Amino acid sequence: MDKYIYKVTGDYKDWLEMKKSDTTFHNGSLIGLISYANDRLELKLNYGTDLYYHSEIKKAGDIIITVPTKEYLLKDDYMYIPLVFDEEEYEELVEISYVDRELLKNIQQVNKQDLCNILLNNFKCGFGITGYLEFNDIINSIIAFSEDEAELAERINNMISNESINLQRIGEEGSKNITIFIDFLGNLYEWNSIVEIGDKFYLKIVDDYVMEV
Repeated sequence: MDKYIYKVTGDYKDWLEMKKSDTTFHNGSLIGLISYANDRLELKLNYGTDLYYHSEIKKAGDIIITVPTKEYLLKDDYMYIPLVFDEEEYEELVEISYVDRELLKNIQQVNKQDLCNILLNNFKCGFGITGYLEFNDIINSIIAFSEDEAELAERINNMISNESINLQRIGEEGSKNITIFIDFLGNLYEWNSIVEIGDKFYLKIVDDYVMEV
């Protein structure tokens, strides 16, 4: 998997260009990039635009993941791309940021609602959907799957109600993509968000990180 690239410039080393592959996540000030506000550890990125957008930094096992905050997620103009850092990448970002390391102790563990919010954002952004929408609205609008897996809908519902977190990283070898067909507000969407490996099914979260259903 590609690594994040950090390029710090400016007379006071206060300007950051942050990229991964061909995607720009930030091209702006380092001041306030990581902060503690609203009882949460936040990351402020501009995704190469003139505006800044907040997400919450959380921990999931030995990785760091950014999750959308509820009040921002419900706004149509909110821009968010889920980011996953390994320990080395996160430490490098902290090292170049003007942040009090004591604040980093406030990092919280990712929860099931966080992951559902990421999936909701993936769906809305993938199809250009605006307006108020809950993740359950998507699940309740499932009409079929590309594979005849009758138990998948029930397994997804059970996954949502189960508070346990099983975020994990997988490779592409031996995997098979499954499409979810969703009839939402009179429109049919083909959401390629499930991968099958062996006899197990996973919802795609970000990059090659998935959640078992």
